[in-house]
Amino acid sequence: MNRTLLAIALLGASAIVATGAQAQSSGPYPVSSPKGTGSTWTPSADEAYSKSLIQRAGYTGVSDLMRSPDGSWHGHALKENAKVDVAVDRTGRVTTN
Repeated sequence: MNRTLLAIALLGASAIVATGAQAQSSGPYPVSSPKGTGSTWTPSADEAYSKSLIQRAGYTGVSDLMRSPDGSWHGHALKENAKVDVAVDRTGRVTTN
């Protein structure tokens, strides 16, 4: 009986691990999300997330976001009706140039 329970537990654990691996590898760009949930993360979702970080930092009119080779995002925004260049680094920190 103990062997049977152990076998069932091992099969269940391996199924959970296999299911998690499949969920992470689905989609064209399998990358972990910035929130660390392990879900599939796409470049368009990454851009939307960066834009939301900029907006939460108090900027409006965020436009022209482009990803740099180092993984940061750069674009334009408005702060108190003044045009500024903004950047979001890979850690999520918003800065102006």
